[in-house]
Amino acid sequence: MKIHLILLTLILSVTFLRPASAQDEIIPQIQTFFDTYQKEFPVEKAYLHLDKSTYTLGEDLWFSAYLTAGSAQVPSPLSSTLYVDLFDGDGLLLEQKIVRLEKGRGSGDFVLPAFGKAGIYQIKAYTAWMRNFGEEYFSTSIVNVIDGAGGSFLPKITFSKISASQGKVTYSSNLTAVDSKGNPLSGKTIDVKALAEGEEVYSQEVTLNADGEVNFTFSIPEKANLSQYLEFTYFESENYAVTQKLRLPYSLTLADIQFLPEGGHAVVDKKSNFAFRALYPDGLPAAISGSILGSEVAFESNFAGLGKFELIPEGKSHQAKIIEKTTGQEVTVNLPEIDESGLVMQVVNNPAAGYLTVFVQGDYNPNALLLVSQTRGIINYMIKGVLSNGTWGVRIPKENLISGINEITVLSADGTPLLQRLIYFQQDDLIDFELSKSGNISKREKINLSLVASVSGAPTSGKYSVSVLDADQVDPTQDTGGNILSSLLLTSDLRGGIYQAGKYFSDSSQQNQEDLDLVMLTHGWRRFSWQDVMSSTFPKIDYFIEQGLNVEGQVTDSGDTKKGLAGGKITALVGEGIEMVTSEFGPNGRFLFKDLNYLDSASLTITAEDNRLKNFVDVELDLPEPVFSNIPGKYSASPLWSADLAATYEARFRMNQLINGQDKLMDLEGVTVESTTIKEEEEQVRKVYGAGDVTLEPDKIPGSVGFNNIFELIQGRVSGVQVSLAGPNVSITIRGVGTLGGASTEPLFLLDNVPTQASTLFNVNPRDVESIDVFKDPASTSIFGVQGGNGVIAIYTKTGAAREISVGGTLVSRVGGYAVPREFYLPKYDTKTVENAMADERATVYWNPLVTLDDNGETNLEFFNTDLAKRLVIVVEGMDESGRLGRLVRVLE
Repeated sequence: MKIHLILLTLILSVTFLRPASAQDEIIPQIQTFFDTYQKEFPVEKAYLHLDKSTYTLGEDLWFSAYLTAGSAQVPSPLSSTLYVDLFDGDGLLLEQKIVRLEKGRGSGDFVLPAFGKAGIYQIKAYTAWMRNFGEEYFSTSIVNVIDGAGGSFLPKITFSKISASQGKVTYSSNLTAVDSKGNPLSGKTIDVKALAEGEEVYSQEVTLNADGEVNFTFSIPEKANLSQYLEFTYFESENYAVTQKLRLPYSLTLADIQFLPEGGHAVVDKKSNFAFRALYPDGLPAAISGSILGSEVAFESNFAGLGKFELIPEGKSHQAKIIEKTTGQEVTVNLPEIDESGLVMQVVNNPAAGYLTVFVQGDYNPNALLLVSQTRGIINYMIKGVLSNGTWGVRIPKENLISGINEITVLSADGTPLLQRLIYFQQDDLIDFELSKSGNISKREKINLSLVASVSGAPTSGKYSVSVLDADQVDPTQDTGGNILSSLLLTSDLRGGIYQAGKYFSDSSQQNQEDLDLVMLTHGWRRFSWQDVMSSTFPKIDYFIEQGLNVEGQVTDSGDTKKGLAGGKITALVGEGIEMVTSEFGPNGRFLFKDLNYLDSASLTITAEDNRLKNFVDVELDLPEPVFSNIPGKYSASPLWSADLAATYEARFRMNQLINGQDKLMDLEGVTVESTTIKEEEEQVRKVYGAGDVTLEPDKIPGSVGFNNIFELIQGRVSGVQVSLAGPNVSITIRGVGTLGGASTEPLFLLDNVPTQASTLFNVNPRDVESIDVFKDPASTSIFGVQGGNGVIAIYTKTGAAREISVGGTLVSRVGGYAVPREFYLPKYDTKTVENAMADERATVYWNPLVTLDDNGETNLEFFNTDLAKRLVIVVEGMDESGRLGRLVRVLE
C-alpha cells in the first residue's frame, strides 16, 4: 500500500570523500531505504494534553488529542480515528473512547468513577496504523486519582533492611498509620498482603501500638515482577473497610544495572566514556553509588538512575561494586567484555561551536568507513572517510541537524554498523508564547487572556490547547511527567520508558542538558535496525489507516443446504439515512464496511444477498477485541492524598452533579406520595420484579447522549458497582451481594424482564432506555433466587424492542460510534442563575482543547474566576501546521 505524505521540504547536506566502490554501492541502498520508509511507512505519533495531572474520584478528566505523521511530524492527514483507553491503578481497562480527528486534532473526556478506586491511572492513545510499528509508539499518560472523601487511613511504610537469599527477599519494615488530620490510629488492626503481578505472595495481620506504628518482618519470592505492592486494609467499622496499596520496593539483586560504553564498544588501553543505568523491573530508577574494582573510578546515579564515568580498561574483564543508597544493599556487576582491538567513539557537543565533533579511534582493517547521521529517517549528514594514524574526526554542521534525537552511526564499507551514538539537539524552532492578562484574580471576576505565538519572531498560527488551574489545588509547575515536547521529541523515539521525561524540558539549564545526554547514552533507537536497512526489510502491515469507523462481519449459510456461499453483495444503512454503503463478500463470507462516520451509536441495517443462496443467509457482526484488557499497574510509595483537593472535594462534587445532571438526587425521607401517574402505573406493570435499590433514568441525565452504551451510563453513578469496559467487552461486579459458586462474579442481566448477556446490552442505545434498576441488597435480590446471587441489573427500554434482529439475510443492530465531545462547563457570573448560587471551588478554572490562533498568531480567551483561586497556572501546548511545537507554563497572581 503506497501512502504519499506531503512533508516539509528539507535541505539535506550530504558530503562524500575518498571514493570507494563498496561504499558507493551501499550509499544508494541506504538512501533508497530511508526514502521508501518515509513515503510508504510514515510513522504516526499520538499525544494527549490533559487538563491536569491529579484528580479526585467522580471528577471529569479532559484531554486534547494530537496526532502527527511522518519524519517531519506534521499534523497527521492520515488516520481519523484515535483510540483512547483508560486504566485504573491496578492496570485494568475501565473505558475506551473512540475520538474523531480532523487534521490530527481531536478532544474528549472521561468521567472518573465516583465509587471507583484511588490510584495511579494510565491512559493510552493510539491509532490502528500505529499497531504495525509496536506498542512502544503508543502515547501513555499517567495521572494520580485520589479519594476526596477518604483520608481516614493513610499508611506509611519504611524499610530498615532489604536482603535477598536463597530465592527469597526479606523486608524489615516499619508501618505507621494516621488519618488525614495526622492522628495516629492507635491500637487498630491492619490486614497486610503482598501481591506480585496480582498474585498474593504474603499475608499477615498486625496491630498498631499507641503511636500508631508497628515493626514486622516478612519475605516474598525473589522474582522480577513487573509490579508488586503491599495492600493494607483497615476496617473503619464492621461493615466498612478502607484499602491502600503502596509500592513494594525490590531487592537490588533484581535491578537491571547496565554499563554502556559510548558508541557501543570499548577497547583495552583506550579511554572511553561509560554510561550506566539502574532500573527496577517496574521501570523506576535505583539510587546507587559504586566503584570499579581495582581502580580509583567512582560514580553515582542521578534522579533517574543514570550516570557516567571515564575509564581506560586495562583488560577484557572489569567489575563494579554497587551500593543502594537508601538501604545499603550491595551487589557486584560485570561490565561488558572489553574488546582487545577495534574502534571507540566520542561525540563532543560544544555549545559555542557551530558543529558536533565525532572522534573515532582505534584500528580497523579495512579502514574505509562511512558515517551516517539521521533523524527519524531523514539523513542529515553522510560522509566517507578512513582512519589516519588510528584516528578519524568528523564535524557535523549543527545547521544540518533536526530537532529531536539524531542517530550517528559509523559503518564499515559493506554496511556493518560498527559504532552508534544518539545525540539530542534542539534547533531554535520551538514556538514562543506571549501571554498578557486583564482583570483581577478575585472571586468570580472576569479574566481575559491574550495569547500570541511566534517562531524566531515571526507569527505562526495553528491549533493549541489551554488549561487554567487553581495553583493552590494543583500545581503543574512541579509536574515532571510527560508533555508535548518530551512525548513527540524524546520518548516516542526511544526503547523503554523515560523516568520524569518532562523534567528535561523544564528549562535549558546545563544540568538538564547533561542529564538528557545520559538518556541518549543509555537508550537505543527503536524505529529500525541497520540490518533491516541493508536487507531492505520493511514493517509487515497488518493494520491499515482508518479514516473512519470500520464494521466487519461474517455471512453464513442460514440453512443446511451444504452448497456453500458463492459470494455476493452486501449493503449497510447507517441510522435513519445517515449513510448507505455497499460492499461485496466472497465465498468465505467475510465483509468489511470502511470509513463510516457517526457519533454516539447508530442503528445499522445490513442486507446480504448471495449469488447462489440469495437471501437464505445469516449476517453476524464481529465484536472487536480490545488491544489491552489490562496492563501492569503502577503503585505509589506513599498514599495518594491531597489535602488541598480534599478540602474542596464536596463543593466540586456537587458542581459536577449539577453539570452532569445528578442534582435531582435528593433525600425524600418523610415525603408521602399520594398519587401516581399513568406512566408510573405502566412502569409498575412492566417491572414484574419491582423497583431496584437504585434506579437511573437516562432522560433525566443531561449529556447522556454522549454515552456510547448503557454501561458508560452506569459507571460511577451507583455506589458499590464496579464497571470495567474493554471496547465492546464489559465486566461488572456489585459489592454487597453474595458470590455464586465458582469464579464468576457477573450479575444477572435483564432486558425487559428477559435474562440476557452483557454483549447484547452493549448494543442497546442509552437513548432507547427508559430506566435501569440495580438490585444489590441481598434482601432485594432474593426474589431472583440463585441467579441473582451476584446482584441484578435490569434494563427497561422505551419500546421493549431494542434488541438485535436477524432474519432473511438482514441484520438490524446497534453499533458504537465516535465519542460525543462534551463542552467544559464555564459559569458566567455576570448574570444571576440558580446554578450560580452554588459554591465554585473548581481546580480546573478553564479548559479549551481546540484553540485556533489566527494568521497573526493571536487569540483571546475569556472566563470567570472561581470562589477560591488566588493564583492561576496557565498551561498552553500545541503545534503549528509545520509541526513546530510549543509549550508555556505561566503563573499569574
